[in-house]
Amino acid sequence: MKKFVFTLEALAKYKASLEKKQKAELFRVTALLNTLYGEQNRLKEDLKHNDASQNQALQEQQELIAELKRHNNYRLYLQEKLAELKKQILAAQAEKKRIQALLIVIMKEIKTLKRLRSEQYQAYLEEVRKEEALIISDIIAHKNMS
Repeated sequence: MKKFVFTLEALAKYKASLEKKQKAELFRVTALLNTLYGEQNRLKEDLKHNDASQNQALQEQQELIAELKRHNNYRLYLQEKLAELKKQILAAQAEKKRIQALLIVIMKEIKTLKRLRSEQYQAYLEEVRKEEALIISDIIAHKNMS
């Protein structure tokens, strides 16, 4: 009796490896996003701290112009960093969406291949049943002739 062979086995294995690769890439991008969000929160906290320090310097009025200039420069620096970070976050979010969309397509293809495999296996089982029935009927016919 012949052995069952799924005709698209190589494609199924390729899609499974592609799915694994995309899941790893999605994990990497998600980790990057988490890091970027953490950095963004840290910079926002630094901005708040800078504003509070500036307000305290205004109240104490010690070396006011130099202190205001220092705070203003630091504020500008933090705002630039936040703007850069926002660009990185948007790029990472776009990459994450692209990977998720690709992963969905791959997973649908894998599901379709599994369905095809199941259908081919059912056809194989039906063919085996027919072969067995034919062998049995040949045996019965041969006994009746004897």
